[in-house]
Amino acid sequence: MFQFMTSTRIVFGEGALHDSLSLLNQFGYSVLLVTGQDQQRSLALEQYFKQQNMRYQRLVIKGEPLIAMMEELAATGRTFCPDMVIGIGGGSVLDVAKSLAALIPNQGSVYDYVDVVGRNVPLHVKSLPFIAIPTTAGTGAEVSKSAVLQSAQEQVKVNLSNVALFPDLAIIDPTLTYGTDAVLSGYCGMDAFTHLMEAYVCGEPNPLTDMICEEGLKRIAMSILPACRDDHYPSRRDMAFAAMLGGMARSNAKLGAAHGLASALSGRLEAPHGLITARLSPYVMKENISVAMELGRSDVLARYRKLAMILTLNNEAMIEDSVQWVENVLIKLQLPLLSDYGLCNTMFEEVAEDALRTNAIKGNPLPLNQQRLITILRQVCHNNCHA
Repeated sequence: MFQFMTSTRIVFGEGALHDSLSLLNQFGYSVLLVTGQDQQRSLALEQYFKQQNMRYQRLVIKGEPLIAMMEELAATGRTFCPDMVIGIGGGSVLDVAKSLAALIPNQGSVYDYVDVVGRNVPLHVKSLPFIAIPTTAGTGAEVSKSAVLQSAQEQVKVNLSNVALFPDLAIIDPTLTYGTDAVLSGYCGMDAFTHLMEAYVCGEPNPLTDMICEEGLKRIAMSILPACRDDHYPSRRDMAFAAMLGGMARSNAKLGAAHGLASALSGRLEAPHGLITARLSPYVMKENISVAMELGRSDVLARYRKLAMILTLNNEAMIEDSVQWVENVLIKLQLPLLSDYGLCNTMFEEVAEDALRTNAIKGNPLPLNQQRLITILRQVCHNNCHA
């Protein structure tokens, strides 16, 4: 038995934002608009609000969403008293907007509702209507039930997760990703890959998420390089679609050690989450394959072989080819190394310990103990420092 949940309504395609503006009226006439620093992306929305005499307040988000920042923004939102929250931007912007939709009608501290460092209690009051409009192709936050926040005090990333956080409307317009620089596109695209890869090999897959992951991985295999390096528009569309599928997959299956370690590292390194998962993924894959071989887990090995076949578009591909594909793509994308952000100065024992407390690592296809996680971190550090 399995169940599947996602955003209530999804509108996808070039021009989707312009064609979907009238859908906003069903949610009310008072808008809390959460954006990144690029005002051009939200210009069509603000013009529409003015035409419709809709009351709105714009919040501009810079950097990663900190819990302390969320407390202040929620207080601001309660004073404004919006009918809906709209987020237009990258993953961090959507996470902030999604969190505000949940926090504004619910009293108490953010720590009451987050995992790892908080109480993780259910929301008492239904979230405000939330509309998600991504401008990058990576996190899949537009169709997921969780928001990633950072606890500066504990130096760890945590999740605010609840089925009430699924957006009421997701508008995915690939044209909003056109012109994104190659490095940002690269780590966003590899974040989408890691969502799909980990959901595909996780300990609790289901037939529907398998189908979703296979389609998403095929699109990434064909499109990530032309999208990121050449700004090829049809490939941008594929990546936006794959990112959406990744968000569906991670909300309905499980993740794994790459995301568990990334949650622990993200609070310690000033590196984008997508870059961290990208750089971790081949080493987590190697460790999982090694443990599966030791334990004779043919089911896990079969998953990795199928993954290799999808990524290489070759039915004769071997298990290890999946890792090689990731390593080759990372080289071609020329993404920064984690050593550039101080990875080798972190305390691996503490990072591994924090990772073991995350929800993400519980989905890993095989249990990895603290020592195996430390081994992964050392391999990342060694190879990053000698790349």
